[in-house]
Amino acid sequence: MKRLLNQIWIVIATFVAAIAVTWVFYMPNGDERGVWRAQSGGTIITLSPFTAKMYSETSVACLHQLSFPAHMKLVELTQGATVSVIDTQLHLTVDGSLDPMILDRIDALPDTCGPADPNATPRAVFDSLWSAMDEHYAFFDLHGVDWDARRAFAPAVGDTMTDSALLALLSDTLQGLDDGHVQIGAPIGYVSPAQGPDWLVDPLNRDTLTQIARDTLGTDLTAVDLTGIEYVLLPDGVGYVLIRHMDIDTPFGTTSQTAMALAFAQVTDGMADANSFIIDLRYNPGGSDSVSVGVASHFVDTPLDMFTKTTRDGSGQSAPFTATLQPFDATPMMQPVIVLTSQLTGSAAEILTMALRDLPQVTTMGQTTSGGLSDILGFKLANGWDLGLSHQTYRTLDGQSFEAVGVPPDIAFAITAAPLLAGEDPLLRAAFAQARSAN
Repeated sequence: MKRLLNQIWIVIATFVAAIAVTWVFYMPNGDERGVWRAQSGGTIITLSPFTAKMYSETSVACLHQLSFPAHMKLVELTQGATVSVIDTQLHLTVDGSLDPMILDRIDALPDTCGPADPNATPRAVFDSLWSAMDEHYAFFDLHGVDWDARRAFAPAVGDTMTDSALLALLSDTLQGLDDGHVQIGAPIGYVSPAQGPDWLVDPLNRDTLTQIARDTLGTDLTAVDLTGIEYVLLPDGVGYVLIRHMDIDTPFGTTSQTAMALAFAQVTDGMADANSFIIDLRYNPGGSDSVSVGVASHFVDTPLDMFTKTTRDGSGQSAPFTATLQPFDATPMMQPVIVLTSQLTGSAAEILTMALRDLPQVTTMGQTTSGGLSDILGFKLANGWDLGLSHQTYRTLDGQSFEAVGVPPDIAFAITAAPLLAGEDPLLRAAFAQARSAN
């Protein structure tokens, strides 16, 4: 045991020494150092030789979000984040997001920037939430919410209340925004104004619904390590691929997109002899857009523009970013594919649906998706609680947005509670019938 401990300490000491020795080579260079503000607002980043800091900024607050050592190679290897200066602008690329954040240099960190105050007044907390939503949330009109009118929820200056009462007040302020990306995280709990589908009744939830699908298959599935993917090829030549979430435990030094593309190769190998197959995204809440792209890369043999993204920029929108799908290899999956969706298909799972839906071999089936495609922009509230909000608009290449309305299926199929409560999965059975007819 003593020898083992000594070996562990030697490894740790060697690792620390390697970081120290290489720091001078991987600290931010002269062009990268300084204070930077996102072009669309909301974020300030400071880069010094030894520390990087991020602040969330609104017209009423500038609050510290996080700090990390400015060894940029270590940041790249562990977090998949890189920075570079292009034409005097800082480009921050973060693993999981498809487009970079572009920041402009400013002279100095604003005097208002600093740490959150756990003892901030309820009014200060409300004002920090209201201003962040007012200045950056992109979809008030889609949800029919008059945000200016929500000022009426503000506590009076000098009012006091418990954390539970304050969280309830903020939750009430957000009501009507049926958006799972609008969320408040506090030590006492998590709230979101998003509403679930009317057929999602007790004891049904994502886990029980997924188990009903497995039971309907009546056979074991193979799990793909580090992912939420399970698959099986049935004797009749129809395959089934269940994707429970769009996340992956990314190996050290690898991006999530590359890791998922490599992991999904196990599925494509297993489906090589399939006549057709089903990809089940019905209960997938999302995760990382780059993971979705890693999956989708197996279905094209040439680069393909998928959609555009814009970011709310004051009263307008930023220039569009076009997301392009690169093929994984020269042998894509070209068999007929049925993609199953429901009102529980959300976020990055909707991005995968968008990426696949127009491919000639793909048919979507089920319900319209949840309609929550935007990335999440995070803010600190005055007392240190976390706020997430939707600030980006995804559009098809012909300009259609599915935010708040969802991605419609090619073949609509109603989902109701009664058969699910009885352990039946009519949609999955219908999908297998459809897949067999395509053989």
